[in-house]
Formats: sequence, C-alpha cells, structure tokens
Amino acid sequence: MKRLVLVLLILPFFVACNQKELKQLREQNQQLTSMAKQKDSTINDFIESLNTIEENLEIIKEKETIISVNSENPNKSQKQKIASDLTSINNLLEQNREKIADLEKKLNNSWYQNSKLRKLTDRLKTKLEAKETEIIALNDKVAKLNIEVENLNGKVTELNGTVLALNTENETKTQEIVEKTAALNTGYYVCGTSKELKEKQVITKDGGFIGIGKTAVLNKDFKESEFKKIDITQTTTIPVKGKKISLVTSHPTGSYKVEGTDTVEGITILDPAEFWKSSKYLVVAVR
Repeated sequence: MKRLVLVLLILPFFVACNQKELKQLREQNQQLTSMAKQKDSTINDFIESLNTIEENLEIIKEKETIISVNSENPNKSQKQKIASDLTSINNLLEQNREKIADLEKKLNNSWYQNSKLRKLTDRLKTKLEAKETEIIALNDKVAKLNIEVENLNGKVTELNGTVLALNTENETKTQEIVEKTAALNTGYYVCGTSKELKEKQVITKDGGFIGIGKTAVLNKDFKESEFKKIDITQTTTIPVKGKKISLVTSHPTGSYKVEGTDTVEGITILDPAEFWKSSKYLVVAVR
C-alpha cells in the first residue's frame, strides 16, 4: 500500500519531466528544420548567382567575337554596334563584380561554410579578373581603331575640300570657256540708209580727195547698242529690205549671197567661218 502511494506521488513528476523534454526536442527539431531551410535557401542563392555570372561571361565572350570581326574594317553602323557592345560588356562586368562581392560577403558572414562554394567563387573571381584584362586590351584596340578612323575621316575631309576646290576651279574655267565661246560665236549686224547709219554714228566717210571719192567705213567709236546681236553658228540669214544694198564692212564675196529680185529680202551666209573672219560686225547700207 505504501509503495502504491509512493508511485502515485512520483508519477506526476516524471510526466512533467517528459513533457518538458518533449517540448525541448520539438523546439530543437523546429530549429534544425529552419536551419536546413536556411541552408537550402543559401545554397540556392549561391547557385543562382554563380549561374548568372557564368551566363554573363558567355555573353561577354560572344560580344568579344562580334567586336573582333566588325573591327577589321568597320563602317558607320558597325562602329555604332561596337560602341554599344562595349557598353554592354562593361555593364555585364560590373554586374559580375557586384555579384562576386556579394557572394564573398555572404560566405564570410554565413554560419554555413562550404569549401566547394568558396572554390567556385574564387574560380569565377579569377576568371572575371582575366576577362577584365582582355576587355581592357579590347578597349585599347577599339580606341586605336577610332583614332585611325578619325585620321582617315580627316584625310577624306581634306580630299573632299581639294575636290571641292578643283570642282569650283573647273566650274570657273568651264564658265570662262562658255563665255569665251559665246563671245567668239557672237556677231552683230545693223541695217539702214547711209543717212540713218551716219546719224547713229555707225559709219563715217573716209578716203577720197577734196571730198570726192570717199567711202563709208565702220566708225571707230560706234555704239554696240545700235547693233543686233546674233549667234553666228545658228544664224545664216540676215533680213534686209531695199532695192539696193551694199556691205559697208568687209566680208568675202563667196561667203554669202543676196536673196531677192526687184527687192532685196535678205543676205544668206554660205560660209559663216569665212564670212565673219574679218569682222564680227556687219553693216548693211540700203537704198
């Protein structure tokens, strides 16, 4: 009987102890579960960051190849593409630097240390540093390329200036030739009675003796405005009306003929070169 009473007295104590121990075990289990989840999350974050760094390095490698190909003999659009790719590469390198710095910080501060993750981080850090060295060399190459292109552009600009000057000179000479040709091909004629021609100061009397036997000649001080201008290569007929005409200026007889019967209606130039050889001015006196 005494033993039964003793057992009944001790039993609650053991139950209380077991419940306390069970509670501690549950708390430890929850803590371990939380730590395991944290560990899995940390590892997943590391793996995701490492994969991103690897992908960025692959993209950089592809862009390096494109730049190397385009920089051989770049045109304007390729130069713009090279500049854009270099900017993209530098941005990717900066992202990788930030991610590696973040990984190292997490490794240093994390309760969970993993030698494999540390090795992977160190390997990628070394790989990134080597890639940065390559990109520096690539930047130098492109910079030199830009200098060469600028020098070529300067030479092209200089050549364009020379060509422009030559074109201007050629245009000036062409204009001079056109003007000289037009002047050479320009003839002048005037028709009228002797009285009219004298009044216009186109002709004057010259020669003779005591006022007898003087002939009409072209006045040295004639006004060109009294003449009609023609293109001697295009005009072969000079319109003249009168019963009788005479040429005051000198023109070879065989180089022209007078058209008409009772009334003269014009002078036909048979050989323009010969007709205008002695004088580019034709003065016709009519009666």
